[in-house]
Amino acid sequence: MTLKVFRLNATRLACALPLLALLGCGPVETQEAPLESGSPSQAQALTTIGYRSSTTASGKSITSLAINTPAGTVQGDVLLARIINRNNVAAVLTPPTGWTVLRSDQSASQIKAWVLYKVAGASEPASYSFTIDLASYMAGSVSAFSGVDTANPIDTQSGQKNGLTASFITPAITTTSADGLAVWFGSQIWTGAACPASPIVPPTGFTEAFDTCLVSSSTGLIFDAAYLGLGAAGAQPAFNGSSPYAETNIAQVVALRPAGAPTCTVGDTYASTYTTVGTVASTAIVEPSGLAASRLTPGVIYVHNEDTTAVVAISTANASTLGTFNVADVTPADWEDVATGPCPAGQCIYMGDIGRASANFPTPPSTFAVYRIPEPNIGAGQTSGSLTAEKFPFQYPDSPKDAETIMVHPTTGDIYVITKSSTGASKVYKFPQPLPAPGTMSTLVFVSNLQLPTTTDPNFSYATAGAIHPCANRFLLRTYRVVYEFRAPAGSGFEAAFAAAPVTLTDTVEGQGEAIEYEANGASYFTMSESPSPFKLKRVVRQ
Repeated sequence: MTLKVFRLNATRLACALPLLALLGCGPVETQEAPLESGSPSQAQALTTIGYRSSTTASGKSITSLAINTPAGTVQGDVLLARIINRNNVAAVLTPPTGWTVLRSDQSASQIKAWVLYKVAGASEPASYSFTIDLASYMAGSVSAFSGVDTANPIDTQSGQKNGLTASFITPAITTTSADGLAVWFGSQIWTGAACPASPIVPPTGFTEAFDTCLVSSSTGLIFDAAYLGLGAAGAQPAFNGSSPYAETNIAQVVALRPAGAPTCTVGDTYASTYTTVGTVASTAIVEPSGLAASRLTPGVIYVHNEDTTAVVAISTANASTLGTFNVADVTPADWEDVATGPCPAGQCIYMGDIGRASANFPTPPSTFAVYRIPEPNIGAGQTSGSLTAEKFPFQYPDSPKDAETIMVHPTTGDIYVITKSSTGASKVYKFPQPLPAPGTMSTLVFVSNLQLPTTTDPNFSYATAGAIHPCANRFLLRTYRVVYEFRAPAGSGFEAAFAAAPVTLTDTVEGQGEAIEYEANGASYFTMSESPSPFKLKRVVRQ
């Protein structure tokens, strides 16, 4: 049994007094000493990331919440903020300058929670103002951590709402860096006239940073943060908390990457079996032909159709729908593959209108196009609407080709096209650099021949999708039946991988495999078949 100890500051004591509680307690600012749950030394023993302090604030019927900068914050610290609102889940958050929204989770009507991060600069303000567009009861916190990789602070994250339950369940995470730090946030609706004696219990082993509340007899909130040092990279155990109350709650977890850790990892061994992550529920997906991991919002992967302009964002944890979009003012000929990568707007989706067999155009095209689309900010609540695309038309330097594979280099932004051949004799081309202005016809540059293994069944040698590893030293290429990885020799540039012998990876047993993508950190790869429906997202983990 774990004994839970509370240290009440003046604000919490005031909230506990019935008269003052009925009058309200916000906005308030608090600075609380860490509360311990489970092993108090575990976080310090397993990571070089240090917890400094936290501040909290809350208020009633407001559109802006000011939260003090945590005590002791210095340049290079990473700050995590969690903002909650009650009964206005359609609210859109505007973060302060320098803050990036990681994710938002919400119930149908009662509670919404955002998680954001920021790397502290040389001069931080005394407080940060988080603004929403609908007046609500709001609460939030800011926590500071030292020893985090300032270039790539977020290893991975997850979260979800849990309806009418005392269990704070978070989807499982897989880390790519050893010795990171998991930061857990619990948020729950509260209807009492005073702070409960025992609000939220964080996951086993976590050290509690604070556990506090916003009091209201009908629209209150209780909220908690805790942290745990992590050991080896890989799949982590479930980080699930609880409370004594069966009320709608949101549980979220962020894994911080320690300073000096690699931004991605590679390995040559994959699990011998696949797992089915989930089934795509979106009715907008009728003929999936490509997958692309978000570079803007961790835990998101995009899927698209061949002949419609729908782009659906799904969760890498369970394939649930996170956003549904339409690419405006475009009529696709044959959208065969999708990729994500850098662009002038920051991070973009690259849609490959590169096929020659679509029903949209009876005559096979001789010119083609790649569409560049700024990524929607799903973590900030952009989950629907139209996306604007820039068109980059192209032709081949020799003759028109059928192709179903585009890949975008994660650092240089080079766009590669790999052709499709029944004999496995594919060719690799890329766009010239610098990329011509949108609307300008490009002639692709020939890069390499690429011979795939053949059998008497051409379905084993048709190249249908590809993806470049986030470490940019290898790439995946799939056919209808097989998954291959091409690995550049150590010390060589990426394009040396085109001359490498293909390595056969774990079979995901798909009738018409046409989609593949690495996880954004390189820890696994995902596949999807174009048929049959319902469409399943499958995953193979690197060991």
